[in-house]
Amino acid sequence: MMTQTSAQDTSRTALIQEFKSFYMLSSNTNLEKLDRLYTQDVEFRDPVHTVLGILGVKQYMRKLYANSTEIRFEYTDEHCGDNWACINWWMTYSHPKIARGAAVKVRGSSHIRFTDRIYFHEDFYDMGAMLYQHLPILGRVIHFINRRMGA
Repeated sequence: MMTQTSAQDTSRTALIQEFKSFYMLSSNTNLEKLDRLYTQDVEFRDPVHTVLGILGVKQYMRKLYANSTEIRFEYTDEHCGDNWACINWWMTYSHPKIARGAAVKVRGSSHIRFTDRIYFHEDFYDMGAMLYQHLPILGRVIHFINRRMGA
């Protein structure tokens, strides 16, 4: 007979693996899989957006994937508790209007809270590294500031 702790560990491990697999293979064609990952009232945050509810997350993802030519994640490590996980990653993405369509690689982290599904998801990443420094005029200004600060 499986103990409650090991059943909980197995369930947590399965949810985290499903989460990582979804984002490694995600596109506009598999957004219905989000229903297995997230609760209906999920709160999703990143440095630019706060989205409430599974329908809002699906709409956000549709726009994200429609405007990008590539989004790919590589996971580096994770730290977990009973009902939370912090998953570190590298994201590579391409967008026709950013960096002249070249691939951009950004380091980030996802913090999730869950019971049987995820009810809170927050992504942390550097908006300068992801976007601002790759825009024509603003990018030059940011590179100049970084050089002046010795970054």
